Amino acid sequence: MIIALTVVLTLVVALNIVLTFALLRRVAGHEVRLATLEKGAPTMADIGERIEDFAASTTAGEVLTRDDLAPGTVIGFFDPDCELCQSHVTAFTATANALGDRSRTLAVIRESEEADLMVEAFGPGVRTLIERRRGPVARAFHVLATPSFCTVGPGQTIASHDYQQPELVATA
Repeated sequence: MIIALTVVLTLVVALNIVLTFALLRRVAGHEVRLATLEKGAPTMADIGERIEDFAASTTAGEVLTRDDLAPGTVIGFFDPDCELCQSHVTAFTATANALGDRSRTLAVIRESEEADLMVEAFGPGVRTLIERRRGPVARAFHVLATPSFCTVGPGQTIASHDYQQPELVATA
């Protein structure tokens, strides 16, 4: 009986050691990813990269494609379920108002029960578009996280992008 108990205890200790090393490896991986995000890793395609083709309809029924994005257009990607995204609605709207031309802004909102509330919060001064997660516009910009902001450059390229401050993107 003592031998059987020793074997069982040895197996439990070995399993514990294996699980501990697996957990440590996983935690180390998360630390690397967090450090990358803290350094300001891009949340979308690189600056200078051409935006991929897409076609989508705005909430006003306007069909929008990559070719409709003029240089200087400011685009924001939002998720209504994200508190940080919600906190940027006011700044994005102020940026749109400062530009003074509705066609120079686009808020891409992830489909959600609260998406219509976010559309209302942007108001009439911002073109809005609601799409499913990883929809055609988000894929065209290679969006990895929200909120994400960018400015369109010549030839439908990404001239600038930022994760935190939509007002800085507009001045880039």
